[in-house]
Amino acid sequence: MSDFRAISGVTKSLAAFLTAQTGVTVEDTKAPSDPSISDATSLIHLYLYRVEYNPFFANNGEIPTSSTVLQSQPVGVNLYYLVTPYGSTQLDIQVTLGEVIRVFNDTPVLPPAFYDPSLTNVIEDLKVIPKILTLDQMTELARVFGQRHYRLSVTYEVSVALIESTTTRSVTRVEERHVDMGQLA
Repeated sequence: MSDFRAISGVTKSLAAFLTAQTGVTVEDTKAPSDPSISDATSLIHLYLYRVEYNPFFANNGEIPTSSTVLQSQPVGVNLYYLVTPYGSTQLDIQVTLGEVIRVFNDTPVLPPAFYDPSLTNVIEDLKVIPKILTLDQMTELARVFGQRHYRLSVTYEVSVALIESTTTRSVTRVEERHVDMGQLA
């Protein structure tokens, strides 16, 4: 589990992993419509465009942290990323995109060696899953980001990042039980 920095930690971890595996610089701090992103050099643009609650981490019980303290359950979230390659030619863009697809296909679970320091005590693997969107959905994403034209991109879901709760409650354990038995009238 991680604290509130888990979402940005996953983004930084993905960027470090992609850079190490492809040798291509990863931009993860700018929006897709940022005019400073240029086609002059090879670049992988990583953009978190959606966050959803993970339904499998809802309604879990409290976690005992000691014999007298219970901590509220963590919040599980799935993160959706738009990965857009940049390059000087369409073939460069396609080669970079192919590399990204190969990397995530060969390693569908992010190795802990690439975890950002904000991801402490992670108890769930960070799984990278291809998220298939239709051309209409991809075009709509580009339109929302203010891009004038569609850019070749691919989307991935990263599941599950856990955000630790800071809410605790003190409890008293049952030390002795008394059972009274009697006849019903």
